[in-house]
Amino acid sequence: MARADAARNTTLSTPHMQTDINGSVFAGFRRVLHKGLLIFALIITVLIALIVYQHQRSEAAVRSVDHTRLVIAYIDSLRTYLLNLDNAVRKYAETQNPANLDPKLICRQSSCPSAEQLIVLLSGDTVQTARLAPLPALQSALETGFDALQQGAQANVTATPPERELGGFDKSAIDQIHRILIETGREELNQLEAREKSRIHVQNLSSALLGITGLWTGLVLFGLYRETLRLIRAGIDAEQTIRQLSLHDPLTGLANRRFLQQNEKRLIAGAKRSGKQMAVLAIDLDDFKAVNDQFGHAAGDAVIVKSAERMLQLLRESDVIARFGGDEFIIVLGQVDSAEAAREVASRVVESLCLPIPLDGGGVAHIGASVGMAMCCTDNGKETLDDLLKKADTALYAAKREGKRTVREAGTSGV
Repeated sequence: MARADAARNTTLSTPHMQTDINGSVFAGFRRVLHKGLLIFALIITVLIALIVYQHQRSEAAVRSVDHTRLVIAYIDSLRTYLLNLDNAVRKYAETQNPANLDPKLICRQSSCPSAEQLIVLLSGDTVQTARLAPLPALQSALETGFDALQQGAQANVTATPPERELGGFDKSAIDQIHRILIETGREELNQLEAREKSRIHVQNLSSALLGITGLWTGLVLFGLYRETLRLIRAGIDAEQTIRQLSLHDPLTGLANRRFLQQNEKRLIAGAKRSGKQMAVLAIDLDDFKAVNDQFGHAAGDAVIVKSAERMLQLLRESDVIARFGGDEFIIVLGQVDSAEAAREVASRVVESLCLPIPLDGGGVAHIGASVGMAMCCTDNGKETLDDLLKKADTALYAAKREGKRTVREAGTSGV
């Protein structure tokens, strides 16, 4: 039996233990932590990329819209300038009043709008530039005719009608200029509307992407939450299993020495509160070594398990049975009326364990049991569980000396 225990201990110390550690609950927490860090790093990267993308697109959209508005405003100022120029000529033709040709009434800016500057503003748009190509020549001819008309008016020279003074630059040419500017302005307004829609679309797309990222983040957090809960439950189960293993014998499932030590005060206090006595029985199997030698250690383990089952059948739920190792057991009878009642239970244990135990393979094991008994709490003393175990152990050795398969009580003659 000792060799079997040593073999199990050796197995636990092999490299397989490292595999168990790597697959443990705590390793699962580490994996969740690493996974969470990677996912959050990815989410932060995506969010930063979206923010940078949104910022760049917004800046580009704002610049494009501002430029379009500048072009539209310049077209309006150029149209106003040319309209003022045309109106001045018409009024002068009607009134012959040189005051109508005053440059301040036509353009109040330091530099009047020009078709060349408009083309420069639209240099990136080849269609618009082509549309405006005839405009500089038309504007130049109109301004040249106006200058000649203005000089003649200042010299009080009687001239032909103003339309002729403009060198044939008649109303159709003015209409052509305005038509070009109107078409250009309309196109710029269409582009402005398209760019505004594009900017709104980009904002909506970014909002949708941020929403999807937020939803993804929520799902990831929920998944990590569920995984964490699973690991916590597994950790609790593992902790309970560890506690169970630390307080119970792995072969029989009975309590062990540590369990009795942890519950010592409760057992003794329960007996004192009930006004009854507590008995500690130390049990050692007789002739157990012969079973190991004859049938092997597997048969010996089977005998240990069967012996534990037989003793459990004789006890109450309030009683405690523990295996201290090998073929040694301890029974704590929590509340007994007298030493005679405890001795009766011990005698039934001996009788039960003396019965033959069938083994796998057709063999039969014949063992027995010797019991040492110690009583407690009869005189409100301060006995501890260790004191009782020592007394019961001494009585057990006395039973062994006297021929085995007997019960001896501590404190009686010869013990």
